[in-house]
Amino acid sequence: MLKSLVLGAILGGITAFLWSFISWSFLPWHLIQYRSFQNEDEVSALVSSHTPESGIYLLPMGSPQQGMNAEQKKAAVEIRTQKMQKGPLMFAAIQRGGFGSFPRVLLTQLLYQMLAALLLTWLLLQTAGLSYARRVAFLAIAGLAASVIADLPYWNWYGFPAAYTGVNLIDYTLTWLLAGLVIAKVAKPQSAAASGGSV
Repeated sequence: MLKSLVLGAILGGITAFLWSFISWSFLPWHLIQYRSFQNEDEVSALVSSHTPESGIYLLPMGSPQQGMNAEQKKAAVEIRTQKMQKGPLMFAAIQRGGFGSFPRVLLTQLLYQMLAALLLTWLLLQTAGLSYARRVAFLAIAGLAASVIADLPYWNWYGFPAAYTGVNLIDYTLTWLLAGLVIAKVAKPQSAAASGGSV
């Protein structure tokens, strides 16, 4: 089992990483979902002057409610609700220090995809009696499930575009379908390994 976990993590993670690189670098479907501000320098300066630290920012958010009494909190919620209904809404991750080292980000991406491949390999090894094709399908559906869990709440609560969300759903499924072709070869549950695995 340990050998299967190691091989599944390394080979599956590398496959997922390579597909992600192709998907983001050579296919247009991700980047066309992004929009640019009319004056990026002006917006950048405005963001820098109004965000004291890196973190997640929500607009409208309102003033901190610590120290407010019940009536004040109710009034603050009502004001925020009115602003949310009127718009605009923004959910943003602000990184004041810039992007940093691109190679470091790539390495981190590879490592967390290996971690994901390790977890999915472990899940696959808990199954029994699945053919190779069904093991691959199991991992592809697991990828889809991960995207449903991660992406649909942002579409629902924060208004992430349906096209952006749909691309992520498809891409996660393809990522772990392709990685699944490799993982399902090297990580066979005991019963499948004993019988040689049927398609």
